[in-house]
Amino acid sequence: MTSPFDAPNAGDAGRVPVTARQRLLCELVADVLRVDDVRLDDGFVALGGDSIIAMQLVSRARKAGLRIAVGDVLTHRDMEALAQAATPVDREPPPVADNGVGPVVTTPIAHWFRERGGGVDTYHQLAVLRTPAGLTQPHLVSMAQALLDHHDALRLRLTVRGGAGDWALETLPAGAVDAATAVRRVDVAQHPEDDWPALVRQESDAARDRLRPREGTVLQAVWCDAGPRRRGLLALVVHHLAVDSISWRVLAADLATAWRAVEENTAIALDPVPTSFRRWSAVLGEQARARSCVGELPGWLDRLRPGAARFGDRARVPGRDLESQDRCFTESLPAEVTEEILTTVPALFHADINDVLLTGLALALDDWHRRRGTEGDGTALLHLEGHGRESALGDLDLSRTVGWFTSMFPVRLDLGELDRAEVDAAGPAVGAAVKRVKEQVRGIPDKGVRYGILRYLDPDTRPLLEQAARPEFVFNYLGRFAVPDDADWSVVPEYGTGLDGTGPGMPMAHSVEVNAATVDGADGPVLRATWTWADSVVSEADTRELAATWFRMLRLLVTHAREPGAGGLTPSDLTLSSLSQHELEEIESELRAI
Repeated sequence: MTSPFDAPNAGDAGRVPVTARQRLLCELVADVLRVDDVRLDDGFVALGGDSIIAMQLVSRARKAGLRIAVGDVLTHRDMEALAQAATPVDREPPPVADNGVGPVVTTPIAHWFRERGGGVDTYHQLAVLRTPAGLTQPHLVSMAQALLDHHDALRLRLTVRGGAGDWALETLPAGAVDAATAVRRVDVAQHPEDDWPALVRQESDAARDRLRPREGTVLQAVWCDAGPRRRGLLALVVHHLAVDSISWRVLAADLATAWRAVEENTAIALDPVPTSFRRWSAVLGEQARARSCVGELPGWLDRLRPGAARFGDRARVPGRDLESQDRCFTESLPAEVTEEILTTVPALFHADINDVLLTGLALALDDWHRRRGTEGDGTALLHLEGHGRESALGDLDLSRTVGWFTSMFPVRLDLGELDRAEVDAAGPAVGAAVKRVKEQVRGIPDKGVRYGILRYLDPDTRPLLEQAARPEFVFNYLGRFAVPDDADWSVVPEYGTGLDGTGPGMPMAHSVEVNAATVDGADGPVLRATWTWADSVVSEADTRELAATWFRMLRLLVTHAREPGAGGLTPSDLTLSSLSQHELEEIESELRAI
């Protein structure tokens, strides 16, 4: 008997879509997730989708005439339910006055960057893309100009008043930045491809040093030209104030669109940007002035109470440890494990990928502290980064907006009384941990998107949160990056997936930083995690041990998910119910016995 408590099984053949709406959504989901076939019984999360890919689906559905919300995509259990929730785009709402040029409200994440200190000009993200044979310098300049003129954030200018004091941001008019000054060509035709990574690193470092946000120069491009008949590489270096992980997907897609126009000898016409970065920043300011977020303050102060276990031998001294590639390593989880972490485990627990990854991390931290006797009050306090483009801030379509939207907010993870022998045996305690972490993360209002407003934009709440405990551990999941058939204008995963990069002298903001992303390869998806640590606080050996323990815990989650009866709902899945977790599990047990 099938019940509402059963997770969708992506491995079942399932029913084929019947209506035009069902067929369209199944085709769109198959396209964004790069799977061969999607049926009515398939679930978006069960197929490996996450909130970032959901935004791409929402954007494509809207272009195709259907309106769905990101929340619909992530919560409906299958394509049939999602199709029922979709509505036709019969009439677009009246356009809101949205001039993307002019003063920009300094966003919470920009305030966080300002407080961090150190060099401002060189804080950037890098992406390396494949370029097609036949590309020329004039082609690339015209394509880069189209990007610069179309995306306001790529013309962002920073004004610093009073040394490192107040910041003012503004976006310059289209045409104010000349692409010819932003594009550099490097001849690599005579170099073996084995030498290209070192050349890209050297040239991208030089491009980083050419960034001048105070002059409106936030983008530099280096084309590694391998000759007219060979494919090359394009290193895009963008100041972090103007870009984030979702922005890279927009820019890569727009470069592909621009190249098609070049090949067809037609004018470059990029898809519209429904909401400007400037408009979004203004909404943040409006909410701060309206004090509409103040009700969340007690919850944030409770999460930031003292007492959580500290990872490291001593407290971090702000400004002492500087970012360095020498204190950084990357580990990869094999495809066969990553595949189930992305699909089977979240589907069984009606969770998302962040819930699963954080559960593994909470279990790893608990194990690490237990063996050292440094458990504190038994909780882990960390910063979590989100993409920040949440619908809770207003009915804004940000799926095509380039800029730095990242939200950073504290989360306190409490696993309760764990049966550690059960954890090591991948027993029920592992499933209980997933459910606890999922509920604690779900208890954060709207994925923490308003915490930054309270922390930085509201003058009354800012000092209260500034004086609270500060997480010394940060986790950021950048999402899933598809690399389809080594295509032109796709990100080359060997060079990274848009991770933050700094110049000399940038202080570390945390004692331990973890940036993770899933990269699709020929053998399947691989989870890659880059760890950085402050060596005045924690050793490399301890950091590597924690990284290994995290992957071990993720493997235990996969093993547990293969057990009969694993998974199930939690109270937040039933919004109109007051059932406790224990009561839910009793009902599930009775249903399975029928």
